[in-house]
Amino acid sequence: MANFFSASQEEQQEILLSIWQRFKYVIIAFFVLLVVFIVSRDLITESRNERDLETSILFQEYLESEEDMPLSGQELLEVYPETLYSDFVRLNQAKKEFSKGEKEKAIDLLKLVIDRHSDSSNEFNPLVTAAKTRLCRIYMSQKDYQNVLNTLSDSDVLTASLLELKGDAENQLGSYELARVSYMRALQNSPSQTTRTLINMKISDLEGEKIE
Repeated sequence: MANFFSASQEEQQEILLSIWQRFKYVIIAFFVLLVVFIVSRDLITESRNERDLETSILFQEYLESEEDMPLSGQELLEVYPETLYSDFVRLNQAKKEFSKGEKEKAIDLLKLVIDRHSDSSNEFNPLVTAAKTRLCRIYMSQKDYQNVLNTLSDSDVLTASLLELKGDAENQLGSYELARVSYMRALQNSPSQTTRTLINMKISDLEGEKIE
């Protein structure tokens, strides 16, 4: 490099020409790949933006529809099954199915939401939390207490509502000490005075159950 800058202009041109003749295919390939990369990146970004816009429009139409399962919701689930909007549809549809008495359909929809985010079980995920809360309430209504505990067994982060449901299931299964621990944790995490009062009543009932 030092020789290049100390050389005359003609010598510099000869050096550059020599480099070009030696590496011209590498240089051309580099610039071609650079152009392809930039164009591909722009196309991917544009495609992603178009998909985000389309899914948001479909979800808005789904929310505004009074149908039990509008076409916009079906399109989200069939064409864009991996988007968050599809998970919102599944959560809402699970609520509708449960209200109609279709508990198994509701369970399947909620499990799908949970399974899709199984890799984030150690982190707080509002979607997963909402799905697990609704799923546990369905299991409680079916008196399927063990499945409540199974649903929560892989969760390191539990909200006050989930801890209370966990305590309810443990109480029903006769695990009173475990239920007391769950209720106490729920009591610490609950921001609602009404909920804390209810949990305290459950703890008192546990103590009475233990005396008997």
